[in-house]
Amino acid sequence: MARLPADSPKVDTARLWRLTPAAIALGLVCAPACGLTLGLDEQQPCSANSDCEYSDGQGTCVGGFCAPPSGDGPDDSATDPTTAPPGTSTGGDDDDDTTGDDQDTGTTASISDTSGNSSSDTAGLECELNTECDMDQRCGTDNTCVSLLSEECTILEYPSGDYDRDSIVFLGSIMPTGAPFDALVVPLQNAVQLAIEDFNNITTLPGNRQIAWVGCQSTAGASVAVDAARHLVDIVGAPAIIGPVFSESVIQVAEQVTVPGNTFIITPTGSAELITGLADENLVWRVTPSDVYQAEAIRDRIVDSVDPDHVRLLVLAKDDAYGSGLSSAIQAGLVAALPNAADILFLTYDNPASFKTQEELLSSYGAVLGTALAAVTNDPLQYVELEDHYTDVIILGTSEAEALIVSYIGVWAQLFSFAPMPRFVVSHGVVPSMEAIVQNLGVPKGTEALAPLRPLLFGNIEGTSPDVFDPDNFAAFNIRYKIRFMNEDALTSSSLSYDATLAAMFAMVTADPDVALTGDLIANGMAALADPQGTTISFSGAGLTFIQTARNELAAGSTVDLQGVSGALDWDPENGELRSNILGWDLAGTPDDPLLSVGRLYVLEPEPATDGTWVDL
Repeated sequence: MARLPADSPKVDTARLWRLTPAAIALGLVCAPACGLTLGLDEQQPCSANSDCEYSDGQGTCVGGFCAPPSGDGPDDSATDPTTAPPGTSTGGDDDDDTTGDDQDTGTTASISDTSGNSSSDTAGLECELNTECDMDQRCGTDNTCVSLLSEECTILEYPSGDYDRDSIVFLGSIMPTGAPFDALVVPLQNAVQLAIEDFNNITTLPGNRQIAWVGCQSTAGASVAVDAARHLVDIVGAPAIIGPVFSESVIQVAEQVTVPGNTFIITPTGSAELITGLADENLVWRVTPSDVYQAEAIRDRIVDSVDPDHVRLLVLAKDDAYGSGLSSAIQAGLVAALPNAADILFLTYDNPASFKTQEELLSSYGAVLGTALAAVTNDPLQYVELEDHYTDVIILGTSEAEALIVSYIGVWAQLFSFAPMPRFVVSHGVVPSMEAIVQNLGVPKGTEALAPLRPLLFGNIEGTSPDVFDPDNFAAFNIRYKIRFMNEDALTSSSLSYDATLAAMFAMVTADPDVALTGDLIANGMAALADPQGTTISFSGAGLTFIQTARNELAAGSTVDLQGVSGALDWDPENGELRSNILGWDLAGTPDDPLLSVGRLYVLEPEPATDGTWVDL
């Protein structure tokens, strides 16, 4: 029997938690662990000073995040890194390490004024050239100096060495680099920076034009991503944007800003099927496949690996285009394939970006899990039979899944440990966090009692993701990444934003150097990058000669066939879509030192099929 949220019983969640010691409450079980993982106490989004009330007084809203009365602002690594040309400064001392700017040649400074207003007196003066404005400005379309920076857009990096600021093309990025997404998204932003630096260091666009980067953060949600996009399109004049990374933001940015503004966007990770159907005039592209393939893979994995007569499923989906889209896509198939299932319960949980405090998030997620755990009966103490318990918990979301998993395990350990721990199956937005979820269990103060369960969770968590990985090309990319960013290894997902950024710049090469770059010109150029008959360009080797080779071929009017760090970039030129098989991830190593390991491959049937078959590797 499959039940949807509307069919769920009304749950007395207060009674549910009164049944156990105070420590069992989701907020208390999860608070220490999630405080480290989500960091909402340190990165509280805001839109006004009134959103920032502290126990010791009224805080202030700075750069979209709360700063306490003491003046300690949000984490600089997520909101304030700015790179300017050598010898220039926008004020303040740089203490940011997450973008690797300490590797630069003295060019990094943090901005103290994130309002988007220039600190100089030239703002509003007439101009004809960028060089008639300050370094953090350009000459706008109304012949006045306008700021390249804003509350959301706080990163500005020009090419190193000699360059002509009047021949600069601005490339924007929009990514949620603050907590809870920083550990997963800062590496994607680093890869954008690395791609632009690699391109500028080896070549130029035709007409001797070079690329400057304006980076924007969107941690507080899609509305902030829209604000950032408006700044990039209307003020910066960026013809292309890398990002956003979340599907909900991609859709809103495209519909509200970039499509009307004739601006090209290429998302590294936005995978919702809804993106395919956008009326986007071919201006929205992506480097990761649509979730239509992953949905089939998740459904088939569950059906193939459970006992159809003794299964109870809980599906938790993030309430956005990505999570809800996946949930909707697998729902009918699961219900039809498992007619004898004791229960299949579908629930959504709120986007973590919608909460002002960690306490609000934990309370909300606790209510969702309370509903799930009381779904069979209003009294969870009546869970006395094994078949009353979930055999599998499927989480369709991103890094906030750690809060849900740790909370669920905490309740299970104290109330229901006579039943087997359920298997946790996660979608690709959670896969990069699988190692940390296991490694962190029982580590934070106050959660030590959960540490003995780490080996059990180690063997009871798996995930799926698109097969977007070229091991040889990634190895070469990772060497450059480690050199640039404090010897840190790149996440595999970083390859997606590196490929997206290089592809956008390669497409720029195809445009007439005597005309201003626009989104439609860049979109038209993308077709030249995925020609099976074109020159093969592999993002491989210790050097960057592949960039020069691709640039020369495209500038000469030839076509290329790109093999990126993330694999073959075989876009459909009509809609900017890719197609790929799906990987099944497990954990290898040890519970104390887990390592992601590919255990299965979902091989798609020939095009245009969206389904396939799981094969063990």
